[in-house]
Amino acid sequence: MVDYETRAPGVYVEEVDAAGPIAGASTSTLALIGTPVAAISNGTAGIPVAVTNWTQYTDQFGGYKTGSPLPYAMHGFFENGGSLAYVVPVKDVNDSAGMAAAMDGLTRVRDVSLVCAPGLADVGVQSTILTHCEEMRDRFAILDGANDTDPLKADGPLLTQRGALLSTGGWGGLYWPWIVVDDPAPTPSATTTVPPSGHVAGIMARGDAQVGVHKAPANEPVRGARALPYLLNDTEQGQLNHAGINAIRMFPGSPPLLWGARTVTDGTAWRYVNVRRLVAYIEESLLQGLRWAVFEPNGTGLWKSLDRTITDFLTRVWQAGALFGRTAKDAFYVRIDEELNPASVRDLGQVVIEIGVAPVRPAEFVVVRIGLWDSGSQTTES
Repeated sequence: MVDYETRAPGVYVEEVDAAGPIAGASTSTLALIGTPVAAISNGTAGIPVAVTNWTQYTDQFGGYKTGSPLPYAMHGFFENGGSLAYVVPVKDVNDSAGMAAAMDGLTRVRDVSLVCAPGLADVGVQSTILTHCEEMRDRFAILDGANDTDPLKADGPLLTQRGALLSTGGWGGLYWPWIVVDDPAPTPSATTTVPPSGHVAGIMARGDAQVGVHKAPANEPVRGARALPYLLNDTEQGQLNHAGINAIRMFPGSPPLLWGARTVTDGTAWRYVNVRRLVAYIEESLLQGLRWAVFEPNGTGLWKSLDRTITDFLTRVWQAGALFGRTAKDAFYVRIDEELNPASVRDLGQVVIEIGVAPVRPAEFVVVRIGLWDSGSQTTES
């Protein structure tokens, strides 16, 4: 600040740093937890390592090995559109202490937005991953369903697993069945069945890049999948979908398609994967983009600046097609006033901002009504 007491009377110009627009947070960085083919030391276990391509992964963690799901998931992520992942190596995915160390390591990597442990269908460990995502509030768990041959059996592995998994806020999704992929490990090469979580993460990254995080990660081809070990029919998938299990389907003339976009919640507000991920993206973007306001004088000037900055960001989100409404006012609102921030709140050093958004939900059921008419009579099917 210039000391004008020692200056001559006159007009002076100062340059100030304006609050810039809020940049969107990362939505497609994956954390893969698992046991690599290459041996790992105690000093590297549980420590996230960034990789950006398949060659970099194999140099550090080894290549394919039949029965080891991590490399197939990593390759599936990159093949389906992923570009950045953190590999969290553990010696034993069933070791609670090792998984706890892996979860602790991930709390220190803020740009992670997707988490999976390929091939791990233990509900205790999967619940730990869900809890991690709930507490971090900026990442989504992609969970592999049990490799079940009878998916509708009430006390079977898959439905038992689903019944034990619950995230009220919808911080994870369960995917089934496993997929058949090429297996370069044996000589000659063959095919093998692997869990789909790495491929699903790549599909999410692809959709984020091509459309946006508001696009439901469904009705998308699973690149690299050659076949499915179980072919669901519509009735079976209807029951699994109702249970919150996302199916991978094959239809005549098409490759395997991801055909579900539900979370493991028991409510409706957070039922869809894209709604959960969109709101998490908005929250994380605001957290990152509003740090400039910390320690600023807490008055109406700050409130107006915050209102402008947040409104500009949410307008861009609406213009991208992520929020529902004919106008921006229909799609969201921002409120920051004296009613929310009375003297008692300001005395605590707090600024309270209320934001409401109307996310676009997927057209999960497209209903077509067909009318037949002849000489004035009409028959309608719906």
